[in-house]
Parts: sequence; C-alpha cells; structure tokens
Amino acid sequence: MPSVRMQIFAAVAAKLELVRAGLDWNQVIRNPRELVGEDQYNTLVMMDGGAREPDGLSGYVQESELEFSVAVMVMERNGDLAEDLLDAGFVAVSNKLVDPTDIQLGGIAIGIRRTGMSDPVIGRSPHGARVVGGQSIDFAVKYLEREGDAELPGP
Repeated sequence: MPSVRMQIFAAVAAKLELVRAGLDWNQVIRNPRELVGEDQYNTLVMMDGGAREPDGLSGYVQESELEFSVAVMVMERNGDLAEDLLDAGFVAVSNKLVDPTDIQLGGIAIGIRRTGMSDPVIGRSPHGARVVGGQSIDFAVKYLEREGDAELPGP
C-alpha cells in the first residue's frame, strides 16, 4: 500500500481529473518529465511537493503537512481570453480541492487549504501569434501519520 502522502496526492489528482472534465480541458499531467507543449493546452499540471516538519508526537501519531502545486496552462482560442481561462481554472481547482464537504479528502487528511498563487504569466507564444498563459496555485494538506506505519492514516 502507498504511503499516506502518496494516497493524498492520488486523491488530489483524482479531483483534478474531475475539474479537467468539467472545464472540458485536455488533460491533467502529474509531475511532468518533459516540457508541457502548447498542443497540450488547456491543461492542469500537478507537482507533488515536499513536507513541513511534523508537529508533536502523541500516542505514536504525529501531525504532518505536505505541499503541492497546481499549474493552470492555457491558450487563447475561440475568443476566450487567457485571463478568463486562468480565472476559470483557478475557480474550478479551488472549489474542488477546498470543498467543505470533502475537506478531509475521503478521510485521509485533517484538511486542505490554499496557501498562495503566483502572478499570471501571459504572452505571445514563441511558436507563432498564439497567446498563452500560466499560473500556479499552491496548497497544503494536514494529516496524521502513525509512527512506524507510513501507510495508515492516523489516528
């Protein structure tokens, strides 16, 4: 069984797939190993992040927090402006991931929150007259870890 961290990342990726389908965008790419090409836009890119130092240990359970980012990468088409596409991606991603009815990601986390967002980057593509844009949204997830059992959510 995967670690609690990987279970959380998988739950987030599944939610992002629902966002992608709702927006009717091209794909969700997790931890890309190649540059994301313009032919793949409009897309969501999830980057697994690191972890902060855990809080105190009590009863062999510690409170941990991990981080990850979701990039929204868009291309203007059919009269849709990059700013509007970036905002639609921000709204959909934020609403799905920080949903009060599933803040615990199916019971594997204490909660998820948005921690920051980059400035939008919008400009002409180096491959022509197309206008592309991108923006990154950062999130943190608190969860409980059992000492000596990295696979089972606490408590």
